Amino acid sequence: MNMNTSNFINLIGRLGDVPKTTTLPSGAVVAEFSVATNDQYRDRDGNKQTRTDWHRVKAFGKLAELFDQYLDKGSQISIVGSMQYSKWVDKHDQNRTSAEVIAHSFSFIGGGNRQFNDEEMSSSMVADPGPEELNARTQRRRERTAAPLDETVLETADADLPF
Repeated sequence: MNMNTSNFINLIGRLGDVPKTTTLPSGAVVAEFSVATNDQYRDRDGNKQTRTDWHRVKAFGKLAELFDQYLDKGSQISIVGSMQYSKWVDKHDQNRTSAEVIAHSFSFIGGGNRQFNDEEMSSSMVADPGPEELNARTQRRRERTAAPLDETVLETADADLPF
């Protein structure tokens, strides 16, 4: 019996902060941010409860540039992507695992009905910006969120990506 499997996730939530966007040594752009989702349920006593979960999201290339340009803290969006798990050993020799969503497309929720996906992100829609071409908002955001990245981990992650 042959079963097809798929790694697919769809989240609808709000950004916890502005995307942290970085340009890798290869020139590729990566954006990282967290999305909060809410789940409502009733406890034993019948009281309505809300649980908030935070999801780490990462995007590359044109999609990362769109996130950097259009998304702000509190933006409500729908993210479609896949889950990726990383394992490592921390400085205390403990095995650690983390999960993040690799975004493939997104839609604005509430403030507009525009959807962006891999097929729509052509060079005519988003130009390849160099540092001198970035608008002032993007440049300020990059300066505000600039942080050194572990290039070894990112290079390994880049090798597995289909684009």
